[in-house]
Amino acid sequence: MDEAPVVHYEFPILGRAYFLGGRASTSVKRVLTQAGVDRETVQRVSVACYEAEMNVVLHARAGHVALDIYTDRVMLHVYDRGPGIADVKLAMTCGWSAASEEARALGFGAGMGLPNIQNQADDMQLTSTVGEGVRLELTFYRRGAGDE
Repeated sequence: MDEAPVVHYEFPILGRAYFLGGRASTSVKRVLTQAGVDRETVQRVSVACYEAEMNVVLHARAGHVALDIYTDRVMLHVYDRGPGIADVKLAMTCGWSAASEEARALGFGAGMGLPNIQNQADDMQLTSTVGEGVRLELTFYRRGAGDE
């Protein structure tokens, strides 16, 4: 799996810019659709991308999403510059949240973002360095016969 992607895009994410939340994931969905990726894969990638994007908006100063489309899979790489996650295992627990009161007042912080991402992706690798940020690598295998 070391071949070059057929398509590569990057989208910036600005931390604390709640009004821009969803812009990167909407762009990812548009690119996937235009590239002819099957609907099921587009849906799974879009859901995971939105959750990851909002985690950057809610918790980090800035970040970006890199989208790589291959013939057999789609990969999302989400990186942020923020506080990082001290206990990744705890953060993966349904209902656990580090969201601020400000974010909670806006309806975020249910603690389902990372579990939802994991449920959508075929493979998820999350690494974090406290005080530096988070790296999230997601793989979604395309459904082949359903590609449009």
